[in-house]
Amino acid sequence: MEKIQNIWDHLRDNTILILPNLISAVIIAVAGFLIALLVVFLTRKALQKKGVDPSLSTFICRTVRILIYVFTLFAALSAMQVSIAGLVAFFSAAAAAIALALKDRLNDVASGIVILFSKPFVTGDFIEFGSYRGYVQKIGLMHTDLMTYDRTNVIVPNSVISSSQVNNYTSQPVVRVQVNVPIPYEANVKEVKALLYGVLKNTELTVHDETHADSVNLEKFGDSALEFSVRCFCNFEDYWTVYYSVTQSVKETLDENGVAIPFNQLDVHLVDQNN
Repeated sequence: MEKIQNIWDHLRDNTILILPNLISAVIIAVAGFLIALLVVFLTRKALQKKGVDPSLSTFICRTVRILIYVFTLFAALSAMQVSIAGLVAFFSAAAAAIALALKDRLNDVASGIVILFSKPFVTGDFIEFGSYRGYVQKIGLMHTDLMTYDRTNVIVPNSVISSSQVNNYTSQPVVRVQVNVPIPYEANVKEVKALLYGVLKNTELTVHDETHADSVNLEKFGDSALEFSVRCFCNFEDYWTVYYSVTQSVKETLDENGVAIPFNQLDVHLVDQNN
């Protein structure tokens, strides 16, 4: 019974000694949590005001929150008079082991950071690289989400994107639409050009100014036809509407004016070797 009383007295005395430190640690932890909420909120508002890409904004806010949490943890442990040196050494060794085990993933993370800060594309852009093509839905630290035209969500590792040539179709608000039109050799070139210019003039949603003028040119002499390039400009979101409209109007206009669109033909000559 006396031993139990001694143990109880020892625990009571130690509790009394560490209670102030424990209370200080709890106060520091709560204060750190509240400060993290406030700082992240203000940071997000400031980034939104400056028009920063949502994916980059999310990355910055998460980084700020983690740094505040780590600082709060060390401060709370110091208040409890716990040696931080050993803890730092432990985390350093753990970080080295994790980095070695996840080196491929860390390559994706490094690529994600480069993409977020160099901004070759941002959320909402339409990009193409390799066999992938679609709208950027989200740029994460490890991968980027794309939404293709057929509404398929494609998740691509950032290291794949950073090592590929990326075409960003929405980097400019106005894009060029080009339709190649084969015309028979016997057709009158000037008349055909006038007809094709008329198609572009009557096409809706096109952009006309000094730097975005319509053009119709004889591009090359094909095997079976003269090949014209019909070009106009429009806003990116109207690209396919304008493309299909021009293609259909070209066919209808040529049919109405008796200009047939040629197709590849093969002439076979039989020779009777007995004669």
